[in-house]
Amino acid sequence: MAYLGEEIKKLGFGLMRLPQKDGVIDIEQTKQMTDLFLEAGFTYFDTAWAYAGSEDAIRQALVERYPRSQFQLATKNAAWI
Repeated sequence: MAYLGEEIKKLGFGLMRLPQKDGVIDIEQTKQMTDLFLEAGFTYFDTAWAYAGSEDAIRQALVERYPRSQFQLATKNAAWI
């Protein structure tokens, strides 16, 4: 049995600071960035509850647009919650 994550490349797409337009996350630019990242052969995305709006943004840019088998998505929760 292979180790979970054995095929994940070392570079991940961190969602802490996404591009903004008029003070909100620019979903269209985030979609373009997501597409380029996947096209380059990378598959690991990292978000967190504390990264304001990032979980919804990656839902729109990645989860709703790509089959689940094409990416790994990690999200974190704050220990104090």
